[in-house]
Amino acid sequence: MSAPFSPPYASATGPAAPQTSELIGLDQPEATRLLGATAEQFEKPPAMVWRYKNTTCELDLFFYLDLRSNRMRTLHYAVKGNDVDPAKRQDCVTSLRVAQSK
Repeated sequence: MSAPFSPPYASATGPAAPQTSELIGLDQPEATRLLGATAEQFEKPPAMVWRYKNTTCELDLFFYLDLRSNRMRTLHYAVKGNDVDPAKRQDCVTSLRVAQSK
């Protein structure tokens, strides 16, 4: 009998934070499952923007209508602050995921 499957980088507090590349293509229920409730939501036509933030960073997910599935999906994201460095962008997403799992 084989060992049960364990997702990579999972911790005792839950699944690992998504990689920044995995933020593209999420629908709204998936974003909520991964990051929890938004701090705010607003329209920036043609996009709907969901903002997540904590004391160290701010993440905006830009949702656009996917005509094939008729669902809103992320096509772009922005990290406020030191978002030039990919490691800092990932740190932001990780900190938001950790805060959501508490």
